[in-house]
Amino acid sequence: MGRAGPAPLWHTWQVSAKDVSATNANVIKPRPMTPIIIENFLPDAQQTEIERALLSYNFPWFFYANTNADKAETQTGDVPQFVHGFIQDGRDLSEFSHIPHNIVKPLGLEKADILRAKANMLARDTAATVHPKHVDEPNAHLVMVYYVNDADGDTCLFKGTEISHRISPKRGCAVIFDGRTYHASSSPVETRFRTVVNMNLRADISLDLFEPFKV
Repeated sequence: MGRAGPAPLWHTWQVSAKDVSATNANVIKPRPMTPIIIENFLPDAQQTEIERALLSYNFPWFFYANTNADKAETQTGDVPQFVHGFIQDGRDLSEFSHIPHNIVKPLGLEKADILRAKANMLARDTAATVHPKHVDEPNAHLVMVYYVNDADGDTCLFKGTEISHRISPKRGCAVIFDGRTYHASSSPVETRFRTVVNMNLRADISLDLFEPFKV
């Protein structure tokens, strides 16, 4: 699963709740938006193709000591995870960057519409820990999370200090929300691992694009 050697050349710019005082509050203020949850966003055959690709023996995963910090040691309240960077600042970084491109293709989105994309894998833990809440970056954007496999370990969205929404991982499901909404992953305890593709999309993408996919 893990691979020796340096991590891919991409950075993780995440703003944690404790860093908010150092960030322009007007920049990170989210727009009113109810999260969009779409089951079976992709055809079953494509769901299987993505799951097999990311869980295959030759897919490169890189170890990170935290979900929300670039520290070498795991911080209190956080857990390690495996990461694969596909796209950073609109640039492809991986031979597998076609995966996020193909996920958003049914929406009619172009390559330039993806600002950042990465895959995250969390291993089973002894407790369903909710990890530190954060925003991926302070500028306006949309987050789209695609769930690669059936798992536990909810995605939690926050309103202030309280969790306002919990989305349970289900293969083929996608959730879309304003990127300036504080959010956090949580650890799986029933399943061996939880794998997602996390994408930051341009803020000016029309939410109407998602309407045909709603059930």
